[in-house]
Amino acid sequence: MNYSTSIASTYDYRLVALSVLIAICASYAALDLAGRITAARNNQRMAWLFGGAIAMGTGIWSMHYTGMLAYHLPVAVYYHIPTVALSLVEAIAASFVALYVISRPQVSALHIVGGSLLMAAGICGMHYTGMDAMRLPAMHHWDTTFVALSVVIALVVSLAALGLTFMFREDKPTKAAKIICSIIMGIAIPAMHYTAMAGVSYTPMTEAPDLTNAADVSLLANTAIVIVTFVILASVFLLQRWFAPQNTAPSEA
Repeated sequence: MNYSTSIASTYDYRLVALSVLIAICASYAALDLAGRITAARNNQRMAWLFGGAIAMGTGIWSMHYTGMLAYHLPVAVYYHIPTVALSLVEAIAASFVALYVISRPQVSALHIVGGSLLMAAGICGMHYTGMDAMRLPAMHHWDTTFVALSVVIALVVSLAALGLTFMFREDKPTKAAKIICSIIMGIAIPAMHYTAMAGVSYTPMTEAPDLTNAADVSLLANTAIVIVTFVILASVFLLQRWFAPQNTAPSEA
């Protein structure tokens, strides 16, 4: 590849910081949900699983697109809406796998490893599907070293996330410990994203991109994504507080 013809890219580091903050909040939600899902039974457990997967998956997905908005190219960039929606489904599916694995009554090392592989596949799928949604007058080129490294990071992050969440599902960690672990997870998740972004470059093309079903992800639209994400995460926290007495009350003989 001729790097001299590559389009120069820059980052808005304020949005980079916001993407990390979103990932930290999503991680805190996952840790906070672990014990609730484990304690719940039957339909209530499934409700917590789906709710938690939507909250955590939307947080990861919003982190990705906030990071993409932080990535500036000197050309107009549009996103194919159906592909964007598919990337959201993949993020939610990866989160569902993670929460399902750690909420099982009996969890072995094999469950953690298997769940981590599926979760990592979901995170990588979300990222690279989201990248495939881009429509711009340029051709992308991948550095396979960075791509492979991003996959490894996704697997390590998934192992750490499931391990930490499993540790917290029945114990009562202090809020400080939960915040520290959320920060670690919240930094590790964007690490995969920005490592993958380091492996892509673009060279200009003369032909116009196909903009069928595509839209410009403006700052306003991304702000809406961020707001919705925080509303979902806040709703999960509030629901846990409201249902806590009902879930934790001892059953009568």
